[in-house]
Amino acid sequence: MQRIEGLVPAPNWTSAAGALEGILAHAGIVLPRHAVMGLTGHAWHFCLGAEGGVVALPSGPAQFDRAAMVERYARTGLRFERFAAAAEGGRDAAVNWARERLDAGVPLIGWDFHLHEFGIVTGYDTDRGGFFVEDLLTEQVGAFVPWDAWPLLGWIELWAPIEPVEVEVPGVLVAALETAAALLDGREGDAEPGLLGWRGLEAWAEAFDGATEVDRAGNAYTLAVLQAARADGAAFLRDAASALPDARQAIEAAARALEEEVKALAPLITLFPFPTGGHGNVAVPGLRGSAAMVLRRAARHERECLAALDDALRLLNG
Repeated sequence: MQRIEGLVPAPNWTSAAGALEGILAHAGIVLPRHAVMGLTGHAWHFCLGAEGGVVALPSGPAQFDRAAMVERYARTGLRFERFAAAAEGGRDAAVNWARERLDAGVPLIGWDFHLHEFGIVTGYDTDRGGFFVEDLLTEQVGAFVPWDAWPLLGWIELWAPIEPVEVEVPGVLVAALETAAALLDGREGDAEPGLLGWRGLEAWAEAFDGATEVDRAGNAYTLAVLQAARADGAAFLRDAASALPDARQAIEAAARALEEEVKALAPLITLFPFPTGGHGNVAVPGLRGSAAMVLRRAARHERECLAALDDALRLLNG
């Protein structure tokens, strides 16, 4: 049995970023949550989970470009490598890949163990045939996850830190702002463009305005993830504005737009609290109309943020 002690994900509605922050801390790299979120792009992601005529499914927040994370996570000062494959035909290779790194004392970020979220793989037990994982459910169900029960959704995702890397400022901040603009504008992601970025917020509003079914629990979860991510994004932009004086005013304008979005979303967090989702509130016509108005306001703030970021990048890139 091999196990690395002292590793836990940091609290974060975006579980991948929480796992990353835990790995960074273990490596001696201490960054505030908003820096981790902003540098990696998690602060700017939005995808409206939709399938079978139902929207705001809880799958949306996890539908991001995972291949891009290898490069983006390096912005935090730690280089990563990735193993990704379908479970059918790929599980044995994934387990061997993971064991090699765990034997060397290298923890992993992984997907879909106790639940459809990211966690930290701290070790394995060959006799029992499984990993030890720290994630949102570990305290309730224990750390052990059998290999034959993983992954729950059939797709393997593992990321391993390789080595520390030197982070160049301001280059890393400019790259993060470029990622922010791309994600807010829905130019990348694991879904059709109309469900990504500010257009995804508009699609969410349209669903509330019509008769489309809105998933109760997924709606509450997606709102919580979105508001927390944008709050971190605003804090990151405030820091970036101080570090990039040539574009300070434009970046501060982008931060203000996100701060207004966070305030605009607050009533919906109350109306659709996680995990209950406000029980039947998603089906009440008047409340649905109010939710649609708030989401359109949030989309407008995101477009304002995007416009300000475009101005900043024009200044920074000459």
